[in-house]
Parts: sequence; C-alpha cells; structure tokens
Amino acid sequence: MNFISRFLRSLSLLALGALALGSCGPSLTTPSSTDISGTWVSPGPAAGMTSITINLTQASDGSLTGTYTAIGTDPLQFCPATPPCAISSTVSGINTVLQVFFYMKDAGTFTGQVTGAGTMRGAMSRISATDAVQFTRP
Repeated sequence: MNFISRFLRSLSLLALGALALGSCGPSLTTPSSTDISGTWVSPGPAAGMTSITINLTQASDGSLTGTYTAIGTDPLQFCPATPPCAISSTVSGINTVLQVFFYMKDAGTFTGQVTGAGTMRGAMSRISATDAVQFTRP
C-alpha cells in the first residue's frame, strides 16, 4: 500500500469514527432525567442579588416555572427606595441534559448545571455583569 492509499484509509476510518461518536447520546435539548423541582437557595452575591431563594417546578418536557425572592442592590437591580430592597417575581426556563437555564423576571438569567445531589453551579447575568453562583437545596 502506498502512502496515499494509507492516508485515504486512515482518513476514512477517522471519518467513520467521528460519525459513530457524533451519533452517541441524546440530543442536547432532551429533558434532563434529574428533576430539580423544589426550593433552591444561594447567599450570593450574584447579579446584584443576595439571599436568593428560588422555588421551581419541572414539567416532564424539562420546562421550569416558579418564583424567586432576593435582596437587590443598585445599580444591577432596580430598587424604588433606598437600596438594598426585597425583590420577587416569576421564573421560567428549561432543564436539559446539557444545562439548566432560567430567567428570573426583571432580575437576570442563570445558566449552569446540576453538579451533584442538591447542587447547581453556573453563572447569573444581569445587564453587563456575570457572576459565578451556586445554588443548594436547604
């Protein structure tokens, strides 16, 4: 076998291997088998919030709904009076095999992963700030 034949054979095997690996596992938008329904807390600070409590309900399709409460601080959170102030609203998002994502209405977004029993780690974003955050079950 000459060099070109060996090269083409190696390239074909590499392409076949890549195709096989690419077809392994679920689609990244598949709902996670880990149900994260319940109460999650984080002391913060993250995205201008501290003392964050989130109550989530996960549907069978992975969609998330719920509510949150937190203490907000200017300039990242809007406080009508002198900050800090109590803030609260709704949560919506999704839990997939790739990641957990949820939007906290008027407060920011969380993107992360379930990293262990009762722990979610990721980042909270609001306006131009992104902060590392960890949520745990109380």
